[in-house]
Amino acid sequence: MKDFRSIMKLIIRIGIGLFFIVSAILKLLSLDQFELYIYSFNLFNLTLCALAARVIIACELFVGILLIIKVKYKMAWWFTLLMLIGFSLLLTYVIVFRDDTNCHCMGELVKMKPSVSLIKNLVCIALLFCIRNEEDYQFRGKTAALVGAILAAIVPPFALFPIDDVYSLFSKSELDYNETSFNALMADSIMQNVRIDDGNYIVGIVSTGCPYCKTSCLKMSEIVNYNHLDTSKIIYFVWGDSLSLRDFQAESKTEAFNYIFITGIQAIRISNGHFPTYLYLKDGEVVKTADLRLLTEKTIVNHLN
Repeated sequence: MKDFRSIMKLIIRIGIGLFFIVSAILKLLSLDQFELYIYSFNLFNLTLCALAARVIIACELFVGILLIIKVKYKMAWWFTLLMLIGFSLLLTYVIVFRDDTNCHCMGELVKMKPSVSLIKNLVCIALLFCIRNEEDYQFRGKTAALVGAILAAIVPPFALFPIDDVYSLFSKSELDYNETSFNALMADSIMQNVRIDDGNYIVGIVSTGCPYCKTSCLKMSEIVNYNHLDTSKIIYFVWGDSLSLRDFQAESKTEAFNYIFITGIQAIRISNGHFPTYLYLKDGEVVKTADLRLLTEKTIVNHLN
């Protein structure tokens, strides 16, 4: 009987540890959407939300590893409990005051309703109390294992997936686009009612079949909403059809933005095949370009204000 209890405790401990690690990895694989979900609460700017997303992922990786290898176990146990309580309180708020279809607890690949995630957390809390009195493993190299756990938690979210504001400091600051093709498009008769030659505008070249375009549009929508910017100053030249555009707009929350259909050839020529491509215009002249990673809150707000 004692051996059975020991085996069950081992299964529970490793199971909870693996669950936290898998949860962190799934968030990491859809990090842009996780950042924007945190941003949608309108508590902090996008940079702080990006930092918070990475801290959450790092914490999940860290406690998951510590639970499995049983190093600093008591600390890991309490930290895990506090995280689960904190997440549960947030989920309760979401269930009561919001209508979210996905709480992003398991990223975008495994969509989970807040109510389901809350039940999952309560089950984890109950199981956690079953392994409360476990002790650290005693083995050589515990310090090295702890250092390894810290590095394994910090490096993926912060070094492999740097915050956009940090990325933009070390990457190419401008994105190539085809000026001749863009000017030719603006001279076309279908663009006669598009007035972008007086004031500051942002033009996005996107495709309805491009997931990075959809993420960039969602990012733009959240930035505009948070900073109360004028949606008429943002125009999308979209490659696709009306049916796919409706789904695209709904998923990226950009129903309030202006979309103008262009052909695939035109879109590819202007963007040099790089989707999405954003052009910052001042009195009709392109003064800056960006893609998903270079599309930062600071540059958008500074340009449109």
